[in-house]
Amino acid sequence: MTAAILLGPQPPAPRLDADVAALGVDGPVALVTAGYEEAERNDAHLDRALGGGTRNLGLYGRRLDILESDTDFAAALHRLRIELAEQQTLYRARLVHGLAAVDAVRRLGGSSRRSLGTQLDDAISDVRTLDDNHAAAMAAAVRRFEDEWPVHERDVILAHRGAVAAQLEECAAIAVAGGHVGVLLECVWLCGVGPATVRMPLIAWSSGAMVVTERVMVTDEHEIGARPAEVMGTGSAAVCGVVVMVDSQARLRIDDGDSLALLARRCAPRACVLLDDGDRLACADGAPDLDSARVIGLDGVIRRPAEAA
Repeated sequence: MTAAILLGPQPPAPRLDADVAALGVDGPVALVTAGYEEAERNDAHLDRALGGGTRNLGLYGRRLDILESDTDFAAALHRLRIELAEQQTLYRARLVHGLAAVDAVRRLGGSSRRSLGTQLDDAISDVRTLDDNHAAAMAAAVRRFEDEWPVHERDVILAHRGAVAAQLEECAAIAVAGGHVGVLLECVWLCGVGPATVRMPLIAWSSGAMVVTERVMVTDEHEIGARPAEVMGTGSAAVCGVVVMVDSQARLRIDDGDSLALLARRCAPRACVLLDDGDRLACADGAPDLDSARVIGLDGVIRRPAEAA
C-alpha cells in the first residue's frame, strides 16, 4: 500500500481535492458508497469532490443481487448474521458488568491513585480480554462460514467480484464513504474489496474510515440508555495500529478523562484516534502518522496533532 488518508464526517458539499492531490492520484477513483444503502448512487457531490470521473463500485446493489439470485447462500448468510448478533448481545451483557467493575474499583480506591494498586489494571485487563475474545469469536464464525460456503463455488458472487475487480483495474485509488457501518462491512467483504483498500491509495471518511482499520468499535454514550464502546467487527486492515472513533463530540463523553483513559487502554496497543469534522489521519504503507491526528493518551488526555508523541 502506498498511502491513505482517513477523515471524519464530511459536510454536504465536501472538499476532498486537496486530499486526493496529497495521495498523488493520477486517474479515476473507485468509489464505495454502500453504507448509504438505497441512496448508494446519489454520489454526484462526491464525484465532484473527488475530481470527477469516479467509478462507483455499486456494492450495495451487488449485495442485493447476490442475495436475491443465490437463495441458499442468502439463507446461510442470514443464519450467520443471527449467530453474530447473538454473540454481540452476550458480549454486550458481559461488557456492561466488566465496565461496572472498573468503575467500582476506581470509586472504592478513593482519591489516591496508589490505593488502587493493581486492582484497576486487572479490571481493565479483564475488559480488554473480553474485547479480544469477542473479536476472535466473530472472526472465527466468519471463517467457518467461508469454509462451509466457499466463494469460488457461488457463480453470482464470482461474477460480481470479477466485475468489481475489472473496475478497480481502471482506477488509481479507492475512496470509501460513510453510512451504515454494518452494511458497509458486509458489502466490502462480500464483494471482495478489502484487498483493494490495502494495495491502492486510499481515502476514507466517517464509518468508511472505521471499516478500513483492523478493529471496528462503535459507541454512543449520549443516547438514552447510553451504549459504551463495543467491538463490532474486523475491518480490512488497510490501516493498522489504530482504532478510530468517529464523531466523538456527539458520541463520547469527551470531557470525562477517566472514561477516555479507559477507552484508550481498551484499544491499546492500538492508538485511539478521534476523527471529527476537520480531523485527518495520514498513513504511509499502512502505518498511521499519529502526529497528524488527535489521539487519546492512556492518561485520558487528548493530544492534538502538534502535541502527539
